[in-house]
Amino acid sequence: MNSVEINEARCRRLIDRAIAKFELDLSGLVILTEAATGYYVLTPLIAALACADCVYALTQDSRYGSAQMVYEQTIALADRWGVARRIEVLLSREDDRIASADIVTNLGFVRPLDASFLRRLKHTAVIPLMFEPWEYRPEDLDLAECRRLGIPVLGTNESHPDLRTLQYIGHLVLKLLFELDIEVFRARVVVVGGGEFGDAVFSSLCATGAAVSMIRPEQGESLNQQHIRDLLTDCDAIAVVEHRHRKRLIGSGGQITARELRSINPGVVLVHVAGDVDYADLEAAEIPVRPSRFAPVGYMSVTTDYLGPRPLVDLHTAGLKIGEELARARAQGLPALEAEFTVLRKAHLSQGFTGYHDVKEWG
Repeated sequence: MNSVEINEARCRRLIDRAIAKFELDLSGLVILTEAATGYYVLTPLIAALACADCVYALTQDSRYGSAQMVYEQTIALADRWGVARRIEVLLSREDDRIASADIVTNLGFVRPLDASFLRRLKHTAVIPLMFEPWEYRPEDLDLAECRRLGIPVLGTNESHPDLRTLQYIGHLVLKLLFELDIEVFRARVVVVGGGEFGDAVFSSLCATGAAVSMIRPEQGESLNQQHIRDLLTDCDAIAVVEHRHRKRLIGSGGQITARELRSINPGVVLVHVAGDVDYADLEAAEIPVRPSRFAPVGYMSVTTDYLGPRPLVDLHTAGLKIGEELARARAQGLPALEAEFTVLRKAHLSQGFTGYHDVKEWG
């Protein structure tokens, strides 16, 4: 999603439902998030509609649009929805108003939340991650500095029944395959990727009647193994959804080059959600791909908002709810770690870091 028109009436209905479902109430709180293009324009609107005292929305120029365009779109929508007085679009990370934020999201234009940025926040600030903690990237958030400064950080349980975000990943692959004229039903699809993403995509493809084979790089399976090359030779499509394994999968220096792949299967197409794949190598080999640009390893090339607004609205509302709970706990004087465990016990939407948050010890 970039600069396409949004269905404002439906988006507003989805936001109102999500605020009610997650009982989000940001009254008395100041939020720092991003203002961006596509459905990401909705995030500061969610916070404002949940009665935040003020929403600071950081933006900047990007390949999706200019900062000025984002500013105008955000304020125009806020005005139509009656919350313009609650939203201020910031054009610089050096803006002094950042220091007043109670809740700081980890979204694109707010990142990186590095040590110098974190030191500018108020001592009771909190950070809700808009994803599960296993997706954490050190380059985006200095977690050690957060703990040194006493800034609580929790992730979002995307498998919670009120979210089920991961199920959208499977539908995301379906949409990309349809764009490449792969019917899916009865098609032979090789899914490269394990963990949460791989399992979600496997289930979705199987439910549509596809013949699905799984390759799990994090378990030592490799595209250069002969039995796996036999699968690649006979498949209609490859879906790369590896979000944990960081080594090159396809391309120069990887497990197989695009030229080799094209040689053993001239009709193959490839869709990419996550994983280290060399787009230029695929392009040179003339292998049809979706999307038209791949994200760096550790990031998603296309996110669930490509399907529509609901997954983003629900996920960001849930993340803000976790932020609300953390902020209320800090306002009661709880230290950062105790605030995190209090919220983990109270809000099943929240999720802690493996090896750091042992909820059992806290009853």
